[in-house]
Amino acid sequence: MKRIAISTLLCSMLLASCSKKIEEHSAEAVQENTADTQVDMQEAAEPNTLPVQEQKPEVILNQEVNPVELTRRMVREAQVNFTVKDVVKSSLEIEKITLEAGGFIERKDIDFNVVDLKRQNISEGKVKVFEKVEPISFMVLRVPSERAPHVVNQLLPLMFFLNQQRYSAQRFELKLLQEKMNQAQTISSQARPAHLNEITRLTQLEVQDRVKFSTISLQLNQPTLVRERVDIDIDAVARLNGDHFIQRAWNSIKYGWQFVLDLLVFLLMIWPLYLIVLIGFLLYRWLKPYFDKLK
Repeated sequence: MKRIAISTLLCSMLLASCSKKIEEHSAEAVQENTADTQVDMQEAAEPNTLPVQEQKPEVILNQEVNPVELTRRMVREAQVNFTVKDVVKSSLEIEKITLEAGGFIERKDIDFNVVDLKRQNISEGKVKVFEKVEPISFMVLRVPSERAPHVVNQLLPLMFFLNQQRYSAQRFELKLLQEKMNQAQTISSQARPAHLNEITRLTQLEVQDRVKFSTISLQLNQPTLVRERVDIDIDAVARLNGDHFIQRAWNSIKYGWQFVLDLLVFLLMIWPLYLIVLIGFLLYRWLKPYFDKLK
């Protein structure tokens, strides 16, 4: 009996020590996981101070078509704003992509906006001009609706930063109703029925064209650059090609004499004022003895 009791006691002590070690290991593991989680949260909360040289997604539009859209006529429109290295070269490349997809360019505007300008004199009559220029391009593409996602995704190699992206898909009937409502707000109530019917017909044709060809509006931004050019200082040119000193002195004498003549003419023109002053002076001399007697 003693041996059985001793064995039972030893087993109980061994099991208790093992369970205690397991609990200690579990507590340590929980503490380690909590510490790791806190470190990860702190790292995620800290702002990223490293400069980003490129920021764009792998895909802009998903090329998989929803089965619901296959049974409906949809008006698809997309707007993309992104930064490129060269707006002129990128615009030409986009034209090529559009033509290969069976589309066409509806609009293309390239502007070089001067946001700042400094001048530096380099010689008599010439100045050096430094211009801070912001190149920007606006394009409207019309491509077959089924090719629109493919065309938009082909823009990715041209961009460094994707600034803005918008996409909309509306049913033909809803888009047509929206366009008709917009037309009704702008058309005068006195318009002729024939004119209204023609506008309605053209609106329907336009929306049908949007169903076949999706509209992709693009804005291409290029980092600002500095242009340098030599310009003419018109003030310096006028001074250099003006009259010499003697001629200028003689002109000054003539202008001075003309000023004297103009002054004399002005003094003669105000003769009524002289008359009023003279009459006032005579009245004062005539009335002064009476004022002296009253005092």
